[in-house]
Amino acid sequence: MELKRILARDTRSATERAMSLYGPDVLIIANHRVGGQTELVVAVELASARPDANGHVFDSDNPFAKSVATPREPTLDTSVSFNDQLGHALRGQEPVQASSAGRKDPLLNATRHDPLTKNEPLLKPPEALRDQVRSQEIVAFVVEELAALRREFRVSQQSAEWQSTQPIAPAVQPLVQAMHQADVPAGLRTLLIDAIKDHDSEQEALQSIREMLTSSLQRGGAPGAFEGVHAIAGPSGAGKTLMAARLALHTAVHASTEQVAFISFHDARIGAWSQTQMLCAQMGVDCYRAPDAATLGVLLAELSQRQLVLIDTPGVQMVERLKDIKKIHAQTIMHAVLPADASAVSVHRILKEAAKQAGMEWDSLMISKLDESSAPWALLQFMCNEADVPVLSAASGSERLTDLVMGFTPAQLVHLAVSHLLPGLPPTPSLQASSSASPSMGLSDATAFNARAMTFNTASARS
Repeated sequence: MELKRILARDTRSATERAMSLYGPDVLIIANHRVGGQTELVVAVELASARPDANGHVFDSDNPFAKSVATPREPTLDTSVSFNDQLGHALRGQEPVQASSAGRKDPLLNATRHDPLTKNEPLLKPPEALRDQVRSQEIVAFVVEELAALRREFRVSQQSAEWQSTQPIAPAVQPLVQAMHQADVPAGLRTLLIDAIKDHDSEQEALQSIREMLTSSLQRGGAPGAFEGVHAIAGPSGAGKTLMAARLALHTAVHASTEQVAFISFHDARIGAWSQTQMLCAQMGVDCYRAPDAATLGVLLAELSQRQLVLIDTPGVQMVERLKDIKKIHAQTIMHAVLPADASAVSVHRILKEAAKQAGMEWDSLMISKLDESSAPWALLQFMCNEADVPVLSAASGSERLTDLVMGFTPAQLVHLAVSHLLPGLPPTPSLQASSSASPSMGLSDATAFNARAMTFNTASARS
């Protein structure tokens, strides 16, 4: 991402100029009055605007749309950190301009200070780099979310016109309204309404929705042993570390704790290593820290005799970390962790784009924070339409290491979503074991049972 500065006589002219230069999805960071003019600071992709030899600017998303020739916009110094530029913009200060040749720029020859955190202690270089990359990823994520909202709004308008012409049975109209209120994605909602519009009762319509969704999600791994090297990846805040700790604990139920190892890979978050040490101390499992790829290679070589090695990855620069792991140990089994209420953009970025950029495929999906979500519709829509990733496990948002269900079925995920559409339905089952467990088992007994009957076969996954 790069920050650009635009000056115009008023806000409307500045906004129109920004959209003509960088497209309708340009992200406005700040708006100030400077010298009697309006100044906009916008964030754009580095390749979003390409001037030709005549000074015309092309939009990378629409190469046929060309603006008139305009003077070159003042650019911000790319050698200054993103945090510095963003801090100046938010405080209404002049952005830092590129220093001319032979002139010393104090920002480039002194330790950088973020104006928003000038009273905080200076970060070490690795932490500062991580924060800068994280800031850029957040801006890119916000841009994608805004673009997704625009697309969803357009689809909703089109589906509303179609829905107004459809004869919907009075008995299912409350269910249709409930789907609108539950923020079911417009595309999926249109398909569901078309399937239930002729039903005579709500129960029949709900059953039809369950059957339609469940039949589209019939995926899963074959029963087998959970062993070898496994990497856990996902967005920040998804609960990757806790999910990895739960997997380590339930594997250690039937195996010796000496056969399980936990590796924290390239995680520079403050307090992350302390959290990992406390979790592993509770389980009695050995934990190791790999700050770089070379150290990870040494650890994997030393731990090659362990039955299970779990690699916990950070949410920042996830693709780069996945590439490092695959380069060091090509047989590593990759698991994606997503919260049940993940947005459509998050689901697409992790399950599709990240895997494509890393040149790999996900071996399974783990769903976290089931108890914190009442509408996993974005995840359901993506899994129905595009993803062919088996769901391996699910967990709640609590900190209890026993709250893990192996063999979480698509029917349970569908029931979690459908049961919140209308009141009076049977309550959503809490975390339960797979159908192979006895119904009389409690939560801890059922999860212990599933730890001995894992639902992933590494051999069949590679065949």
